Amino acid sequence: SRPGVSRPLPLPPVALARRVGDLGDGPESRQLERYESIGAALACGITNALPDDWSWGARRALDFGCGAGRVLRHFVAESVSAEFWGCDIDAASIAWMRDELCPPFHASLIGEEPGLPHGDDFFDVVWAMSVFTHLTNHWASWLIELHRVMKPGAYLISTFLGVGMSEALIDEPWDEQRVGMNVVGAGRSWDEGGPLVFHSEWWLRAHWGRAFEIERI
Repeated sequence: SRPGVSRPLPLPPVALARRVGDLGDGPESRQLERYESIGAALACGITNALPDDWSWGARRALDFGCGAGRVLRHFVAESVSAEFWGCDIDAASIAWMRDELCPPFHASLIGEEPGLPHGDDFFDVVWAMSVFTHLTNHWASWLIELHRVMKPGAYLISTFLGVGMSEALIDEPWDEQRVGMNVVGAGRSWDEGGPLVFHSEWWLRAHWGRAFEIERI
């Protein structure tokens, strides 16, 4: 249950759950179980990526591209002491979050172009799960915007599509020297899953490294 609320955290409608990833076929209950388990695994990965001495007390966190709270919902215990925000371009997902998961969380609707409703040096940690895997035109300016709202010494945790995913998703062999930032399906609508963006490690270090000190890939 959540602070001040007697009922358990609800799960979103399947239509919203599927907007943040493929849940396979089968009954809606099975698809939502997969949604829940994927969110739990991502939350665990985020926690494991933070320093061993990390404490959530009085921290502020941003889930950049939160959907309907797939990952945020697994930080309900930590929200007793820390402040958790989510933002997304999908109005239906943010509306559902505001109705069902706020409090304990906070949710903001954002546009495709950079702009967050927070002041400078606001967050202690930001994560972006399967977000920069779809950003084409505004990836650099979004990195700068995230840098703006992060405190000095804050952490950015992000997933990307690299070696191992090219053959799985588009049936093409991976060539580290040929792939820098490669876009597949440019212009594809979000209802169709949007474009896919692949990154090589050397490219991330060269370009993301201009804004952030990269600790681990």
